Amino acid sequence: MASIRPLDRDDLPAVAELIRAHVGWRRDPAVLERTLIDHPWSRQEPSTLVAVDDTGRVIGSIGAQERPLVFEGAPLRGVCVSHLVVDPERRAGAAGALLVRTLLSGDQDLTFTDSGTEDVVRIWAAFGADVDHTRTGSWMVVIRPVRWMALAGRHGVRSSESRRRAVPTAALPLHVLGKRAMPQAFPDPAPGVEGTEATPAEIVEILPAFKNIRLRIDYDTDYLSWLFAHFRSLGLSLSHRIVRRAGRPIGWYAYIQRDVARLVHLAAASRQADDVFADFAAQASAGGALALAGRMEPSLDEPLRRRMAAFSLAQRPLVHARDPKVRAALGSSGALVTEMDLIDSEWW
Repeated sequence: MASIRPLDRDDLPAVAELIRAHVGWRRDPAVLERTLIDHPWSRQEPSTLVAVDDTGRVIGSIGAQERPLVFEGAPLRGVCVSHLVVDPERRAGAAGALLVRTLLSGDQDLTFTDSGTEDVVRIWAAFGADVDHTRTGSWMVVIRPVRWMALAGRHGVRSSESRRRAVPTAALPLHVLGKRAMPQAFPDPAPGVEGTEATPAEIVEILPAFKNIRLRIDYDTDYLSWLFAHFRSLGLSLSHRIVRRAGRPIGWYAYIQRDVARLVHLAAASRQADDVFADFAAQASAGGALALAGRMEPSLDEPLRRRMAAFSLAQRPLVHARDPKVRAALGSSGALVTEMDLIDSEWW
């Protein structure tokens, strides 16, 4: 029988090798150390757990990172799960189930992860977790049809990761017909709305203005500074912008600059999501993006409907909440638990 304990720094090489060998992610010990132990919100005792056998060898791990939350003005403790991996030769000993049970029995109010396999979903469900169906979809909006089709054709013969970045949805986007045939999919930005690049301090300053957001990560300047630097350390170009109407902030967003620009966070005041999204679309297009993509979020319903986005089922996000009110809030447009909060996600 495996025993479960908190991660130690000396465990990082073994955990990195388990992830590389059995999940396929490129996560070296230095990246794991930065995200699991040394990030600004880490507790003195890491939330990440390892399973060890009778000899003390690491045979499994579940990665977990602290996420302070605000729910209707009250502070909550959140935990983001980045990986669950067990040596295949030791799965018969239920190490994976022990890791999940131990983590979910902690004192956090909300535990969430982005993507689970069928086996992971089954294990989480056994301990009271649910699939977050509101976030199982991926979406895409093509803005340069001819060039995007050429890109998709080139990536069709490459690795699965490369194909997924170029063609993030299985559905065929009608935008390939172009703006003349589908003008409703290419709305013009609203007058008087302007977006600008923003510092972490500027972003934190405007967060209280969005009263409609009931549940969100409680960002602070130190954490956002660290987070944006972490994206850059992974070789990712992250743009983060505040959008204003007549000088007043109506939202902010962050996206990865690529041929297919990936939106990882969008927060907006009530009924302003479409205008904030429009700034993202214009900015990404000006930077040369051929298409826009991201994970479905309830707050994106209006802008994605308006642009006739292509959808397909992709990830299986999982959530475990102690309070039914918190679980219910996750399905509303007033909840923001976005891809940006999944800093060790396979998408990066």
